[in-house]
This record gives sequence, C-alpha cells and structure tokens, in this order.
Amino acid sequence: MKKELLVIGGSYFVGRVFNILASRTGSFNITVINRGRYELNLDGVSQTHFDRHDAEKIKELPAKDYDAVIDFCAYEPGDIALWLENLPGSVKQYIFISTSSVYEVGILPPVTEDSPLTTRFGTDENARYVQKKLILEDECKEACKNKAIAYTILRPTFIFGPFNYAPREPFYFTLLLDGKEIPVPTDAEAKFQFVYVKDIARALMGAIGNERVYDRIFNLAGPEVLDYQGFMKALEEAHGAPLKTRPVTVRDAAEQKIPLPFPLLYDELCDGGRITKAIDFAYTPFGEAFKETYDIFRKAYQK
Repeated sequence: MKKELLVIGGSYFVGRVFNILASRTGSFNITVINRGRYELNLDGVSQTHFDRHDAEKIKELPAKDYDAVIDFCAYEPGDIALWLENLPGSVKQYIFISTSSVYEVGILPPVTEDSPLTTRFGTDENARYVQKKLILEDECKEACKNKAIAYTILRPTFIFGPFNYAPREPFYFTLLLDGKEIPVPTDAEAKFQFVYVKDIARALMGAIGNERVYDRIFNLAGPEVLDYQGFMKALEEAHGAPLKTRPVTVRDAAEQKIPLPFPLLYDELCDGGRITKAIDFAYTPFGEAFKETYDIFRKAYQK
C-alpha cells in the first residue's frame, strides 16, 4: 500500500528534488501545498496552492490519514503548531527540516546532535533565521507531543545540488562558465561540509514511517571536510580543466563586496553518521555528486 504524504513547500529546491525522486518510486501518494511558484506535474503528486499561514485553507483540505507530513518551509514561530491544530484527518509523523547552524559556534568537532546549541543571537538575517529554527524545533516537539504524533527533525549542513537557488555553488559555476576570474580567499581557514540534495531526499524516504527515527534529531552532513582550497580543487575536477582564479584576502572580499558563500574564520563541521545507523542510507561521495551537479548546471546554463 502506498504511503500518504503531505508536503508543505516542496516545489523550489530540496522539496522539489524530494518530490521528483519520491514520485519515481511509486511508493507514495503525495499532496503538495505551496503558493504555486512552480508546477511539478509528477505522477502521484497533487498540488494545492495557498499560503501556508492560511488556517481556513488548511481546514478545507480533505481529511486523510497521513503517514507523514514533511515541512520544508517552516521559518516563523507558530508555523508548525498552526498546521497541527487545523489539519483535518490524522498524522503519524511530522518531519521538520531545520539547520545545522543551530549549534554553538566554535565548539570542537565532532559536532553531534547532542552538542550545545547556540544561545547567542545577533540582529542580522542569518542570526534571526537560526533563532527561529530553534524555536520551531521546540514547537515541533511540543505540538507533536500534544497530538501523539512522532516527530523527526533533520539538521542539514550546506546543501548543494540541482535547482539550488542559493548563491553558493551556482555563484562559482556562473563565473566559470562566463569565463570570469574566480576569487579565492588566501587566508580563509575555516573548514566546512556539504550534503547533496538527492541524499536529503533519500534520507527522507528512509525516515518516513521508520520507528527508529521517531522523536529523534539527525544531522545531515557528508563525511568529506573541505576548505576553500579543497572546494576549488573539486570545482576544477568537475570542470575538467584549470580554473581562472585570482587571490583575495578575507578583507579584500569584504571591501569589494564579494559574496563568499562559505565559512571564512570558524569551522562548521557536523557528524552526520547517526542517520546512517538508523536507516538504510549512505552519503554520495562529494566529488561524484558535485560533478553531477556541475554537469546539470552547465547543460542548462544560458549566458
């Protein structure tokens, strides 16, 4: 019997890839709720368009027995509670996509799901984002407890892959394909990790209805540790030819407003191994996934 899924968001990047891959398995009936920016047009996937904050629209949804709700776009406190208070039918599991940025900065690796969470919040956009994700993690636990629903919280690190709209690897791909010089910080010491968007989709499929992930939190982070030099090496290998680069310092980048997308001074490293022990799941090797991502981008890119 197919599992019944409700996906909130799910047509832009991570959710879009999940819906594509999940629909191909034939194992799910998927209802997607979003504002309709992109039509998915996938077998086994139906879309309904409205703002996720519209409680009356939530109440009008058909009453179903959902095996899981997957929430890709909860960003504001109250987002999860609103759905669980108003959604008709029943829910067995609520899967919330959080972020690995919730951990205290500067703690020694390995950063596990039990490591200290940050309590220091600035006023910039990223700090507010992290603070809200932490509030939502607590909200998810409490709202699910009140409804006797199992929760699963996923904390991905830097996500890459097809359809990525964030100016991370697409920033470098665009410079490369336009024949422009790529700025490389010479004094950036931070190390970081990635997780492939298709791996997130596979992890989600393995988590749905899996009691080993009920009421638990999982990092999603590939095992490879990179810095800017390592990232440039991976980019060159994916491209198959030498890169045109120019050295910059961290100060140069700030003064020239170069949007370097990865950590510069402080490591952001997580242990993503817990989920591989809970479900039948393994991370795709970074080089393989990165080349696939670059090849897809290159074929679709238009100057």
